[in-house]
Amino acid sequence: MQLSKKSEDFLGNLRIYLISSGKNEKEVDEIVGELEDHLVQAEKRGKSVEDVTGLTPNQYMGQISDEMPIDHKSIFKYIVMVLLGALSFILLGDALKGDLEYSLFVLIGYPLVMIGFLFCTAALLKYVSSHQISKRREWTFYYILGGVPTLIFIGLLLLSQVMEVPTLAFGGSWRIFALILAISVILGVSIWSKTWILFILAILLNVPEMVIQHSSFSEKTKLILTGIAIPLFVGGYFVFLFMREKKKEKQSRPVM
Repeated sequence: MQLSKKSEDFLGNLRIYLISSGKNEKEVDEIVGELEDHLVQAEKRGKSVEDVTGLTPNQYMGQISDEMPIDHKSIFKYIVMVLLGALSFILLGDALKGDLEYSLFVLIGYPLVMIGFLFCTAALLKYVSSHQISKRREWTFYYILGGVPTLIFIGLLLLSQVMEVPTLAFGGSWRIFALILAISVILGVSIWSKTWILFILAILLNVPEMVIQHSSFSEKTKLILTGIAIPLFVGGYFVFLFMREKKKEKQSRPVM
C-alpha cells in the first residue's frame, strides 16, 4: 500500500524542514523512513498524520527539530561547496568574456551576499515546508529571494564604477587558469551533489552567447539574440525539469 498524497507531502516537507534546520541528512532520512512505515500502517487502519504524530504538522516538525543536534560540519560543507560553485559560475562567464577585473566591493560583497542568500534560503524553505500557504504566495517569496541578491550584485557593480576603490585585474595566462579552475570546480560540485544542473546551466548561459558573439551579425542584433536565447534555453531547461518531476510524481501515485 502506498501513502496518500497528504502523507507524502508531509514527509517531504518534514525532510526539507529538518535539513534546512541544519540537521544531519542521514539521520533525517532514518527518521523520515521510520515515520513513513508508521504512516503506512496507520493509513491501513484509517488514521491520519495528526493521529500518528499527535500534533499539527508544524508542531511536530518543531518538536523533532528540537530533539536533533545541529550538524555544524554538514552546514559548513554545504556553505563551502555552494559558495565555490556560485563563484566558479561567475568566474567562468567572466573568463570566457575576458573580463577578469574585480573591485574590492565585488571581492568582499559577492561572497557575503551568497552566504546571506544561503541562510535566507534555508529560512524560507523551513517556513514554506511548515506552513500552509498558497502557491502564488510561495512563488512570490522565491522571486523575492532570487531578486534581492541580484539587485545587490548590480548595486555592487555600479558602486565600483562610481567610487574609486582598489581593483584587481587578471589577463593572459590567468584567463586560461581561471577557465580551468572554474570548470574543474563546477564539475566537482556537480559530482559531489550528484546532479548536473549546475553544469548544464553553465553551458546554457555561456555557449549560446559565445556562438552569437562570434557570428557576423551586427552588435545590435547580437545583443537582441543573446537577450532572447539565454532566457529561452534556461527557461526551457527548467520547464523540462518541472515536467519530468510532475511525470515522476504522477507515476509514483497509486492507481485507484
